[in-house]
Amino acid sequence: MIQGTITRFNARRGVGFVRHARSEHALPFSTRNAQGSDFSGGDTVQFDVRGGKAGIAAHNVRLIRANS
Repeated sequence: MIQGTITRFNARRGVGFVRHARSEHALPFSTRNAQGSDFSGGDTVQFDVRGGKAGIAAHNVRLIRANS
């Protein structure tokens, strides 16, 4: 699994973006493909990267450390 940071998260829609420390691009993710739904900007997470019809996205997003 890759470790990264939540850059943006819209709790109402259940979607957000996560960025890996070595990448300048953020990957989209959905709470459908996450382990939990209580994310906020700055949280540290682990995730997998998978490709699909709409392109690459973060899957199995799991909270490691919440932004205090």
